[in-house]
Amino acid sequence: MRRVGAVVAVSLALVSGGCASGAEEPASTPTGAAAPVAVPMASPVGGSAQAVIVSRTDCPEPARTADGFQVASVRPGWELLSVTEEGALRGGAAASAGTLWALRDTGENPATPVRWKDGRWETMAVPPGMKGVKALATSPDGGIWAVSPGAEAWKGGVREGDGWRELTVTVPDQDRTVPDQGGEDRPADAHGGWVSSGATAVHWDGTGWERMDLPADQGAEGASAEYRLFGSEEGKEVWAVPAAGSKAVRLREGTPQVVEFALRINAEEAIHDTQGGAFYPQAVAVVGADETWVLGAAAFGTHYLEEGEDTNAGRLVALRHAQGRWSCTWGPFHRENFDGAFVDAVPDGDGGLWTVTTESTLWHLSGGRWTRERPPADQGTEPHVTDLVATDHGIYALGSVASAEQSRGALWRAG
Repeated sequence: MRRVGAVVAVSLALVSGGCASGAEEPASTPTGAAAPVAVPMASPVGGSAQAVIVSRTDCPEPARTADGFQVASVRPGWELLSVTEEGALRGGAAASAGTLWALRDTGENPATPVRWKDGRWETMAVPPGMKGVKALATSPDGGIWAVSPGAEAWKGGVREGDGWRELTVTVPDQDRTVPDQGGEDRPADAHGGWVSSGATAVHWDGTGWERMDLPADQGAEGASAEYRLFGSEEGKEVWAVPAAGSKAVRLREGTPQVVEFALRINAEEAIHDTQGGAFYPQAVAVVGADETWVLGAAAFGTHYLEEGEDTNAGRLVALRHAQGRWSCTWGPFHRENFDGAFVDAVPDGDGGLWTVTTESTLWHLSGGRWTRERPPADQGTEPHVTDLVATDHGIYALGSVASAEQSRGALWRAG
């Protein structure tokens, strides 16, 4: 699960002023008792629960100098396991028995699936009928699906033995889909048997495909909505998080629910009076049966203090949901040149979580304490982490190491 372009997408939203409303925030709305969901959800998923609005009342902004993370740097505890061919590794998925799969992306050809086995990467054939793979999903029985959603049809393959069997992905009521503006180049993501593309997500329930419609009114002007999928390893709680926007969708026990993050920060210096200092969710880690962390940034567009050029101001925020209540951890405020963003997050298996930022810094929350470290890399190369994957054999980071000459796929494992 990876979001390389999160900062770009949010920056476009801030400059255009299109992702945050200038309307007054609703009066204090008790979490879990908000107005009904305003966006349609596909009926096969079991209807829609009432929307949740997380407001300034739930998460008031502290002083601009406050740093609730108090994150401390530590010596690298991650091991660089592999540096591969030119390109990057992304889209990781864990099959049964902890087998790690990923996509190798060179930026020129469609991505191809690879499997980590016996200390090396094996390049796997692309499933029949597919030019490339856009997302890898874990099937309900622990197998691997390769999926490539398109404007007209969603193609796929399921791994069986040493080969692929064609997987027919039927999107229920596909004619109801919001007109696609991404075409065949539209990205996709997957988690826990769910696959998303644009404002549509589908899931195999054992007998047929379920569909969940996601809010389509989020994203840069003229672009279709784009979502990333996160959740518990067993798939009991799945989140769809927008690439640009403040409304996520949480799926619990088959019922989708919009979670709108309406908390605000002081935006007196904003470029647009209507901006309002929006919060943008970026990654989710479900660390327990009743504990979920939503990581993101509260930001707004502003100007350089001296040159007067457009820039971003903001601060990182981590929201914790436990026992029906929201609480927040706020980072320090950056008045300009703010490019903070979380790329991915996974539970650490011991009540905490790992997350990675756009600077490829790995943050660990354990026992209520935040620490951070840089992934190791060979001399003369710069590490870039875009994906975290939790398996039965440990937690892995996927990405690349770049030098002046080239970028090569890389794999790390937490010590």
